[in-house]
This record gives sequence, C-alpha cells and structure tokens, in this order.
Amino acid sequence: MTGRAASGAAETRAAWIAAVEELWPDAAVEAVGRGRSAGARRELAFLPDARHPRLLVPAGLPRAAAAALRRYSHDLGVRQRASRGLTAAAVRTGLPERRLRDRLRVTGGGPSVEDRLAELLGRRVVVSIGLGSARANRKPILHVLSPRGEPVAFVKVGDTGTARGLLGGEAAALAYLGARLDRARLHVPEVLHHGTWRGLDLLVLEPLPTSALGWRPRGRAPVAEMRTLFEVGGVERAPLRGSAFWDGIAASPAGIADERQRAVFGEVVEGVGKAHGDLPLDFGAWHGDWTPWNMAWHRGVLRLWDWERFARGVPDGFDLLHYRLQEAMRTAPGPPYAAWPDGAAAALAPLGLSGAAAEATVRLYLLELCRRYLLAAQEPIGGPLRADAERLLSLLHTDLRRIS
Repeated sequence: MTGRAASGAAETRAAWIAAVEELWPDAAVEAVGRGRSAGARRELAFLPDARHPRLLVPAGLPRAAAAALRRYSHDLGVRQRASRGLTAAAVRTGLPERRLRDRLRVTGGGPSVEDRLAELLGRRVVVSIGLGSARANRKPILHVLSPRGEPVAFVKVGDTGTARGLLGGEAAALAYLGARLDRARLHVPEVLHHGTWRGLDLLVLEPLPTSALGWRPRGRAPVAEMRTLFEVGGVERAPLRGSAFWDGIAASPAGIADERQRAVFGEVVEGVGKAHGDLPLDFGAWHGDWTPWNMAWHRGVLRLWDWERFARGVPDGFDLLHYRLQEAMRTAPGPPYAAWPDGAAAALAPLGLSGAAAEATVRLYLLELCRRYLLAAQEPIGGPLRADAERLLSLLHTDLRRIS
C-alpha cells in the first residue's frame, strides 16, 4: 500500500471510529481483529473490510447482519439483486461472518444509541451503521433491527451543523408530505421521532419496504410520480423574475465566501435573469435528490426516501433532470460537469416542456445545483465537492456567451 493509500485508509478508519464513539458515549472503541472479547458491549464488523467500508454490522447476530444487506433500490439490476440476496442468505447462516476480520470493539461507557432507540421504539434493537463519503452532508445512517433481523427503523444522526439543518428540513418536509400525499401512489417514510440525544440530533424514520422482486427497467423514470409530487402543494404559473425561486437564487451570491466565485456566480445569475426573466414557468415541489438509488418499487408502489433537499416553488422538470443527469454521470467518461448536457432539454418532453421553456429549465436546474455545491463546498468537510462546484460554475459562465 502506498503512503497516500495508507493515509487514506487510516483517515477512513478514524472517521468510522469517531462515529461509533458518538453512538456509544464514553465507551472505549478500538479496531481489532476477529475474535470476540467476553467484556465487549458490542462488536461491529466492517463489510467488506476496513479499507473499503460500506457498513458496520453487529457481529454475533447473523440474522440482523443479513437483514442489513437486504436493502434494494431501483438502481440495482437483476444480477445485483440476486447477488445481494444470496450474500444476505449466506450471512444469515453465520459462516461468512467468520471471515470478516476487521472489526470495532465497544467496551464500557454509558447508555448507547441502541439503548435510546429501544426506549423510543419500545423494543430491544441493534444497529448497523453506514457513514458515506467525506462531504459536507456526511452523517451516520443507522439501520435499526431487532436481534432476529426484523426491520424496525432507519435513523439519520445529525452530528454537524450542516447535518442538523438537513435533518430538520427533512423532518419538516415529511410532516408536510405526510398530510398531503396518498401513500398508495407515492410512499414516503413516516417520522417516528425527531429530537436530541447526547448532543446528537436523531431523525427516526419508518423503514420503507423493499424487495429483490420489485425490479423495473432502470431506464424508466417515474414521471407520473414526479408529477404527483410536483403538484402536491398546488402549481403556480408566473414569470421567472419575481418568483420566490428566483429571489432565492438572486440572493445566494452573498453567501459565497470566495470573492472570485462570488463575482462569477453573480455574473451568471445576472445573465440568466436577463435571458429568461420574463419567461412564464410552472412552479411546484421537488424532492431535490430524486435518483434511482433513493427509491424502490414494492408491490406496485414507489417508495422514496432521502428528503433532505425537498423544496417548494421550483420550476417544473427539476426532478426529472436530476434523475436523468445524475444517473448519466455515473457512467459518462471524464469528470462531472465538464461539458454542457446537450440532450438534457429533450429529456423534459414527457412533461410537455420543449423549446425555450425546456432550455431555460436545464439552465435553471444547473444554476440551482451550482448554488448548492458552492455553499456546501465551503463546509469543513466540503473538500470533495470543490472540484465539481468549480467545473459547474465554469460551465455556466461559459454558457453565458450563448444567451447574451
């Protein structure tokens, strides 16, 4: 392993240890090899290993560990679903766990997050832990299970100012949607609890059902469900200039700390406003991060999670553009936002958008995404977003020549 790779692996392991220390306050958390200690409160195994961690699963509880793997999104193809199902079935026997050498051992300490969740949910529970990549919105995500592997809840843990703000926004969004959406058409999770524990914000959510059998062609975007969400609070048709959406965009350069980026973004905002300010558009709601990996079909109903970016009063088409463009970037050659997405406007045809309205919607979506990236990249762990933010800002600035 090179020095850089070793350093990266050490940083990754340290981040996971820090997350577990937050969840088991005052406990000793140490990286260990295979072999359970009689004095440990909990032993968590890295899956697949500590160098490439996807999950920490509870060691010694094979049914719970297997259940943590049985999570199927629309992003998974038939082979991936079959592979995950077979892996989960094998883990349930307890045999593969013996090969999971990289572990974290928790010893001592006071009441843990498992104790707190048991109080809230009225039953004994264990958790598997996901952490995600190092970026401004990173937070521990807990899959709450019974020791026998029954899904009980999902928990998002707010351990930074950014994460707490996102959790608060998601809780408010789900409360709003829960009172208005027909869950037989679009199922969003119910909020079971939102509160603070030991300095951490906990957003406890209903576990949405998924299964290996809920497969549909990945290329089929859920346009009807996107329309249902867009219309949930009513639709307003108005010129771009003077809309609440545009007011927010126009005010956002002031929040950008870097002087050069603030000036360039302000120039882009001014140019887009001049080009499209008088254009009438439909404004409604959007999920904010609707991708194939944030949804699943189960028994004919679309189950949709991760509502941290939900907003109202945005132009029609944002969710469909996000779905198509974020999916395409995963397999596209080269870095994201290196070139203008020339076919994006055509992707809006299923919504009845074409011509100037479609072109403007693509530009406004990218402008909103750039605003989001620039602000998030300023956070202490926003480093991984900085290159994307800079490329997207440059792309929009270059595009001004086409519309000026």
